Amino acid sequence: MTKLHGRNTTVLLGSVNLSPYLDSLDVSADTATADTTAFGSTWSSAIAGVASAKVDVSGFYDPAQATLSTLLLSGVPGVLTGCPGGGAAIGDSARLVSAFDVNFAESSPVGGVVAIKASFQADGVLGFGYVLHPLGEDTNTTTGATRDDLASSSTGWVCHLHVISVDAGGGSWVIKIVDASAANMSDVADLSGAAFTAATGATSQRLRGATAIATVRQYVRYVATRTGGSAGEGITFALAFSRN
Repeated sequence: MTKLHGRNTTVLLGSVNLSPYLDSLDVSADTATADTTAFGSTWSSAIAGVASAKVDVSGFYDPAQATLSTLLLSGVPGVLTGCPGGGAAIGDSARLVSAFDVNFAESSPVGGVVAIKASFQADGVLGFGYVLHPLGEDTNTTTGATRDDLASSSTGWVCHLHVISVDAGGGSWVIKIVDASAANMSDVADLSGAAFTAATGATSQRLRGATAIATVRQYVRYVATRTGGSAGEGITFALAFSRN
């Protein structure tokens, strides 16, 4: 059994790596139930309802980092990815959440560090996926390593892109997901709807399959294509993918 130490956890929110500011990440999911127990029953019964998820984080206040409080006031969901195993390698676990910041708090104890905490409510499906591109820089058009998910699926998908920065001479970048049914990717094709808007600076985006039964073939990888820019100038980003 492989065990993980929490010290390597990575939390990305929008175009910001929040990991240096946080010391706790909690992700939870629940399914509501409706009681169907009838007279004469000896055991209760229920039917499953709607699923929901939430994320709680806590850490340390930094006046230069206003992402959490700004998101609270914006009223729009943020693109949040948490990697409990660190997210430093392709295949590391990732949790993909379209998240409303519903609570933000600061505390200033007289004998301790100024602390922060925030709570997020998921807007839609919580993706239990993996990293396709660890946070880092690509400086040229790149084809990522192939991920073998052992079988195709027809349950939809979610993908998160976090662009931390694009170098001044980095040009414009289009990042997309491709899939295949052959291990050598001989039948590779673009995954429908999985091309992100061209990035020229810090940004983030969440993409979902067009339907809840959208098909993803067994093998997936990313392709990052640069247009313009100068040699050696690149894009720093992280990419996570989940089959629903």
